Amino acid sequence: MSNKKSVNPRMGCVGGQAVMEGVMMKSRQGVATAVRQADGCIVVRTSKSKSIKDKYKIFRLPLIRGIVNFVEMMILSFATLTASAEM
Repeated sequence: MSNKKSVNPRMGCVGGQAVMEGVMMKSRQGVATAVRQADGCIVVRTSKSKSIKDKYKIFRLPLIRGIVNFVEMMILSFATLTASAEM
């Protein structure tokens, strides 16, 4: 008997963080940032994202993968916070 739970196919791997007056959501395919401007309008900016792990096989090793993920997320977080402050 299998103890595997059925996974809803609509559920995906999505994470996010708060930015100045908005939110950033990241999935494997891309990044979306939504920011509320001073006049009340919400501006949404989307972009494709590709991990360096997809390009080089060595970055898929467990310890190296964690370090690469940390560095990629720090770069993305800084860029997103900067962009949200400018919007």
